[in-house]
Amino acid sequence: MGHQISRRTLFRTASGLAVAGALGSSLSACAGGTGAGSTSSDLTMTWWGSDDRHNAYKKALATFQKQNSKIKIRETYQGYDGYFDKFNTNIAGGSAPDLLQMDTALVAQYARKGVLAPLDSYVGKSLDLTGFSKTLLAAGTVDGKLYGVPSGIGVNQLTVNRSGLENLGLKLPDREWTWADLKEVAQDVHKKSGGKIYGVDDGGGSTLQCFEIFAREKGQQFFSDDGKKLGFTSDTLQEWWEYWAEMRKTNASPPPAITSAAHNDLTKNAVVIGKALFTFDSGVYGAGGSITDAQLDFLPTPQGDFSGAREGNFVNGGVLLSATKASKKVADSVKIMNFFAQDDTAIKDMQLFRGIPPTEKARNLIASGLTETDKLNMENADYISQRVSKASNALPAPVPPPQGADQIWDLLFQSNLAVAFGKKSIKAQLGEFFDQAAGILGG
Repeated sequence: MGHQISRRTLFRTASGLAVAGALGSSLSACAGGTGAGSTSSDLTMTWWGSDDRHNAYKKALATFQKQNSKIKIRETYQGYDGYFDKFNTNIAGGSAPDLLQMDTALVAQYARKGVLAPLDSYVGKSLDLTGFSKTLLAAGTVDGKLYGVPSGIGVNQLTVNRSGLENLGLKLPDREWTWADLKEVAQDVHKKSGGKIYGVDDGGGSTLQCFEIFAREKGQQFFSDDGKKLGFTSDTLQEWWEYWAEMRKTNASPPPAITSAAHNDLTKNAVVIGKALFTFDSGVYGAGGSITDAQLDFLPTPQGDFSGAREGNFVNGGVLLSATKASKKVADSVKIMNFFAQDDTAIKDMQLFRGIPPTEKARNLIASGLTETDKLNMENADYISQRVSKASNALPAPVPPPQGADQIWDLLFQSNLAVAFGKKSIKAQLGEFFDQAAGILGG
């Protein structure tokens, strides 16, 4: 995963979420198992990620073990695909790891199944969370208890080809921009480029980076608190689709063929292939670097430009570190969590490999060693985080995605595409979308 949550990441996450739901009864039955700690004197720790993240973890853990010679750590790591399948198998077999990297989208399901250990009794003692904002800690909090320590700040933002903008004689918009501002600059890109480049990729079918923010600006969540129905109205989605229909009509956004080709394939993203200068898919740039040679910059998702608009942006916790409830080494796992949260060496080793660091102290520690693009990325994430924390009208962080969330997200994308290709009118597609969503969620 990169610094933020991309649509591609959402579908990876959703597959893990589906697995967690499918094993519901097994998780409940095995939550009281012996855990890995009973079969080995080592503390077992597992995570997913890139080779760079693996190496950073291993380097930091080597330092931890020098400082804590009585704690022996057995490390296992892999890519995201299959990670939670393996975790569920281990739970069912009574050999779950003591400490694991947890997905923010799945923490609630595992916590409620009794798989994860609550950490509240350690906070302020062996677990120092100084510098972590309440909004950030909410990412690891389920039903009022803390089950995971966030590794970083995850935000929703636009990635911008800044050099492309400058070549057209256009300036990067102000961070306090609105949806109307996005429309204007996107139309200017098409005009200034002589019709060769569109402004922004089509966000009509996007969720976290686009529509969820738009709905929150109207005081509506994507899902209801109980996850049994959608949390936004038909009027809100209609306004959203009408906005993007106008964007396509004025060539501010590319035609549907480009949008369709890029679905779940970052190499065909409109910014990557040079067909647009703004994209909502933050996976274009992440901890693994950039997949385009353009000089990139970053902007918050636009704000609502109507009376009474609320702060729609929110902060999530990147990935989390969680301990399993069945483990006999929870206290030692907490020491490791604390090490990654507060130790200068660990913070410098991890850099941006688990997201934008969660505290100002950590961000200051790594700032001097970052590339120019990393610095711009971190500055924008910090800006969004501070704006959200100061907002008096912001909604609570979104509820964890329910079962079927992956199908709803794909339904939104395909519905927007049906409108864009002219297969359905907006009103006809609205009725179909809400009917199918109700069937998926069981509401």
